[in-house]
Amino acid sequence: MGSKQKHRPQQRSTNTVKESSKPSESISKPNHIDKTSPSKKSQTWLTLAVVTCAVVVGGVVWKTLEPGTIRQEDLSETIVNESIITIELDKSLAEKLDDYGVTYTLKTIDRRRNLSLQEYMDVYDAKWPVLITDVVPTWPAFNWTKDFFLKNYGEVRVAMKGVQGKLTKAESLAVPLELFAQHSHEGKPKMWTYLEDELFIPQHPELRKDIGEAIYLKEDFFELFPEEVKPWNAMLLWGTAYSRSSLHIDPYNWTGTNAVLKGIKRWKLYPPGQDEYLYVFENQRSGFPLDCFKYNSPIDTYDVNWKKYPKFKDARAIEFDQHAGELLLIPTGWFHQAFNLEETMAISSQVMNTNNYRIVLDEILKADNIEDQDLPVDFDTLSPVQQVQTVMSMLPEKILERGKAVTQDVLDQVAGENLYKQRLP
Repeated sequence: MGSKQKHRPQQRSTNTVKESSKPSESISKPNHIDKTSPSKKSQTWLTLAVVTCAVVVGGVVWKTLEPGTIRQEDLSETIVNESIITIELDKSLAEKLDDYGVTYTLKTIDRRRNLSLQEYMDVYDAKWPVLITDVVPTWPAFNWTKDFFLKNYGEVRVAMKGVQGKLTKAESLAVPLELFAQHSHEGKPKMWTYLEDELFIPQHPELRKDIGEAIYLKEDFFELFPEEVKPWNAMLLWGTAYSRSSLHIDPYNWTGTNAVLKGIKRWKLYPPGQDEYLYVFENQRSGFPLDCFKYNSPIDTYDVNWKKYPKFKDARAIEFDQHAGELLLIPTGWFHQAFNLEETMAISSQVMNTNNYRIVLDEILKADNIEDQDLPVDFDTLSPVQQVQTVMSMLPEKILERGKAVTQDVLDQVAGENLYKQRLP
């Protein structure tokens, strides 16, 4: 690996922009570990009166503006709750958007079919959310039903959470699938259940085969991870009406996916740079086999405690409904929360690829899985695959042993009578 020196890989997105600086696809990191949210980083307050902070994500500059400091006629953006987020693009990305005829807007989500891989990588991946409408209906999994699961897996224990009252009072349980399914149609505003099982599908290869391919997800550097610490993939999500996730960024700040098989999900996706409004928890850990920080908000966006979280009124989001047969791709750095409008079945997954791999590696380094100063001097000259392989090869044996133990512990808890400790947001 050659000589070594204290080194930090250059991060490619989610960086603070200083006044008069330009967005860059390769921005050097300091030689200390920044453990703030990847949506925020260390915000730099600009001297311009109207701009409070600016964050780069994938060539997009998000600027949060103070209300009342500029005239409405000076802006094309819509003011919501007296706050404004403007969108600036680097020249290369702006030209690509123009070539493809795509416009970024917070008013709605793009629904695309016959989207080429090249356009997806250029316009959406690690930059902007998109719904793909012509992939999921081709999967055998699209034909999964409640009766199918009851017939074949009714006695298998699954991880779920139940809520009576507030989301913050959710309890995680392990129960036979048939017990959950008996009540999966009974959701109420203050009483609902949500099957969120990370290992159910991976433990049943025949189900994993039913999940078809998508060209947008074929390049996946998570496949280069040792089995002991490879992120659990293909999470089964099956919830009653009113069930929902927390407001969070996905582990490792990866590109998240969500494929709805039955029902309707309502989403709120928050562009980067709004941590001040989201009251993000600090220094939380994911509990993944390869540990990392997790970035969660205590706010339930569908039942907000406005007295406790008054700044949330200034947060901006894209809001939309995702229907059965649609695949949602969530870029790095975006907080999001999903709400099931009716009994809904879905599969969530993740991807690490050319556009986001440096962000994922940064999250791994921040969690002290390896010492960043041990990276080889020529690390930044290596190919993406070589960089991932290098980091994985440097993981200590104790990290691999811990990863294996974490997975076994989850399986043991689900199989037993004990409460299942939920590890994902």
